[in-house]
Amino acid sequence: MLVLTPGDPDGIGPEITWKLLKSEKLSGRQMMPILCVGARKPFDEMGAKVILVKESELRKGAKPPLSSEPFVWLLAAPTRTPKPFGGKKNPLLEGYQSGWSIEKATRLVLNGTAKAIVTGPISKERLQKGGYRYPGHTEFLAALCKAGKKTPEVTMMLANDQLRVSLVTTHLGIKEVSKALSRDKIRRAVTQTVEHLQNWWKIEKPRVAIAALNPHAGESGLFGKEEIKTITPEIDALKKAFGNTAEISGPFPADTLFAKNHLAEDSDKYDAVVCMYHDQGLIPVKLLDFRRTVNVTLGLPIVRTSVDHGVGFDIAKTGKADPSSLQSAVDLALQIVGSNSTGS
Repeated sequence: MLVLTPGDPDGIGPEITWKLLKSEKLSGRQMMPILCVGARKPFDEMGAKVILVKESELRKGAKPPLSSEPFVWLLAAPTRTPKPFGGKKNPLLEGYQSGWSIEKATRLVLNGTAKAIVTGPISKERLQKGGYRYPGHTEFLAALCKAGKKTPEVTMMLANDQLRVSLVTTHLGIKEVSKALSRDKIRRAVTQTVEHLQNWWKIEKPRVAIAALNPHAGESGLFGKEEIKTITPEIDALKKAFGNTAEISGPFPADTLFAKNHLAEDSDKYDAVVCMYHDQGLIPVKLLDFRRTVNVTLGLPIVRTSVDHGVGFDIAKTGKADPSSLQSAVDLALQIVGSNSTGS
């Protein structure tokens, strides 16, 4: 099965989940059952048919019932918070439910009950108010998946049919990015991007472009020396390391890199672009296809995909939320699981 966390109970996550489960476009229920892990209340408020399942039943191999009507097969989050929890005397219930759901769903994938996790949008502020001290899904999942005392190094990728973008740094203030850059982090992002392009997307020799940090790639040090001291030396090392198995290029000024790649013939496009910071990569990929972009975490021992948008508190419970990104996240999870069903 796939396990899906709708995200913050007060956001648009439950709505897009229910829309997806009702959609005729959803073939996943036949291909692979979808188990939702989250708060029950928002589904009841929408009038959704909810079928509850216990974790003990899942461990015994429980499957969703056959039904001609759409339903939510749900492992329900607690309706009360433990007090205190995570350093909070009075944890925010909805934030706690978001974190509990992510943790429970991840455990189900790690123990083999589910094949992959698809995550809906959370509020990072409310997650922390609920007692989970993580800046986002990516860091939370890495901590949950640690082997022994080692937390896996992970890379955040946003992908749609037109562009894939990986990030060297993620949730940092812009003034912190330069200090956080290192050759090790660039190597991790590029290496994991190449490996997943080969393993998940089956691209034999990936073409990966690396964006510069500064305008005009630093203009020979005039606008910054990160390209000279850090980025270019690591690109040179990566070219030698990959040899003929991947084509690594850069650093390119970001303002022209994405435009040239978008206008290029399909055969000349890059398979992915590695960017130095959050908005440098996420603005172009979302601009190209915001509705169908998917967030993927590279480097985990599990498959995780996610929507590319936030909780949408301003339109929650209005019926206006678009499930397209969630649909794409489920489709990609099914694609990855299917392509790796032989253990590759």
